[in-house]
Amino acid sequence: MEQQKKNTKRYTEEEIEKAASLDIVDYCMQNDIPVKSDSERYYRLAEHDSLIIDRKKNQFYWNSRGVNGNIIKFVQEVEDASFPGAMQRLLDGEQDYEKASEITFVSEPYDYEHFEQKEVQKFDRAREYLIEERKIDPQVVDALHKKGLIKQDKYNNVLFLWKDRETGAVMGGSEQGVVKSDKYKRGAWKSIQKNSTANYGFNVLQGEPRNLKFFESSIDLLSYVSLHKHDLKDTHLVSMEGLKPQVIFNYYMKSQERIGDVPDSLSLCVDNDKAGKAFAERLIHFRYEKNDGSIVAFKPEYPQAPSEEKKWDWNDECKRVANQREQGRRTAYLQQMGRER
Repeated sequence: MEQQKKNTKRYTEEEIEKAASLDIVDYCMQNDIPVKSDSERYYRLAEHDSLIIDRKKNQFYWNSRGVNGNIIKFVQEVEDASFPGAMQRLLDGEQDYEKASEITFVSEPYDYEHFEQKEVQKFDRAREYLIEERKIDPQVVDALHKKGLIKQDKYNNVLFLWKDRETGAVMGGSEQGVVKSDKYKRGAWKSIQKNSTANYGFNVLQGEPRNLKFFESSIDLLSYVSLHKHDLKDTHLVSMEGLKPQVIFNYYMKSQERIGDVPDSLSLCVDNDKAGKAFAERLIHFRYEKNDGSIVAFKPEYPQAPSEEKKWDWNDECKRVANQREQGRRTAYLQQMGRER
């Protein structure tokens, strides 16, 4: 039987650029590679949902394998092709595939200047709410306000700014009302600012992002910091603003790019409830290999719920600890007063 000849052709820079310009999503659709759309911009493979395609950048990120790249690399990884083999497949069908540069996105970009106009210099109501109502450590609140991560608007809402840690640009924001009202489902105004950038969230970086911790809300993140503020060296804490794996994989890739390695730890600091546990169960099977050969996996880090509670989040735990400390101070004060009599 005649052995099939391998493609050993050398490709020019121009040919490589031409192949790399082809749209990954269109290639998938025309080659029976099933994809699911998370949004106008982000797609994932139906059979490998840890492989995310950023259509705007025309890049893919295969998180469970720690692989990313352009369409040429995509064909190599997904279709098990050599570099020449991938090039041949792409150039043979080049006339049929859309170019990434020709894909249009109709969604409006996030306009921070629009929301910035509503911000005020005062921070009194926001600070009072976070410290008195939510029992967040005053030092944590003041430090993050000083960094420009937490602000107040003219309606007295607390503003959590989603800053990109590399550029300093504000990518989005979430708002938390300070006044309780029956007209709101959660008891108070709560909103994500219009057109906030997908796959970002409120985040706090201490040192380098060698340890990643993910939360369901900005308040939960602040609560965790209040409880563990002396144990957060080289830690990036990120709010998903819900349960969003895309946010996790975005910050995982950013961390890997910055430190040149897989992070040392990946913690899912989600609510101790049915939804939080189901979410963690989806991710704990992913394995990532560090440069030294060691393996890192996602680990759930739930707040310890009292036996009678079916749902317990990090703010519940923060309040419990704060009330416990306050009770301890009162008891000590009364004992002291009793001795002085």
